[in-house]
Amino acid sequence: MYEYIKGEVVAKKHDYVVVDNAGVGYRIFTSINTMSKLQTHEQTLLYTYLHVREDVMVLYGFACEEELFLFNMLISISGIGPKAALSILSVLSYQEVATAVVSEDAASLSKAPGVGKKTAMRIILELKDKLKGLYAAEGDAVKQIAVSDKYSEAVNALLVLGYNTKYAREALNKVYDESDSLQDIIKKALAEQI
Repeated sequence: MYEYIKGEVVAKKHDYVVVDNAGVGYRIFTSINTMSKLQTHEQTLLYTYLHVREDVMVLYGFACEEELFLFNMLISISGIGPKAALSILSVLSYQEVATAVVSEDAASLSKAPGVGKKTAMRIILELKDKLKGLYAAEGDAVKQIAVSDKYSEAVNALLVLGYNTKYAREALNKVYDESDSLQDIIKKALAEQI
């Protein structure tokens, strides 16, 4: 429902921030990693996810789309709710989560409160193949594919043209070449739609 919320950070609490947007204060739960990047009385933009249950609506927000993407991947796993996903993304950065999944490092994932060895193994089992398309293992390190500034600019350009984030990323993952100009990358991505 909400792609992002842009506004002034008026308060930082234990596990959420309050962002004022046009006179409305949004309570946005977030990871410690995102929280550390925010300063009160400064403008921010948080990529959001609205969690709706019968009895409650909770807004989650992240400083970058990659962290939101991994949050969504985590909550898609049976038994992993938003609180557990937030716990994981508070202990590990989104790059470290991806590294742990791709390299099958259950111990790192288990560092998050409420995430045991079995849950960590389930996360690895469910996400490893999904993340392989976005991350490539290089020895002990994991290099994120196609998340350069040029790639981010191309995603933003496609969003401005009215495409959703999912389509933009899918199209760019098919055609992205770092040596191409930004304009050529966008043209190739648009050609994917035709």
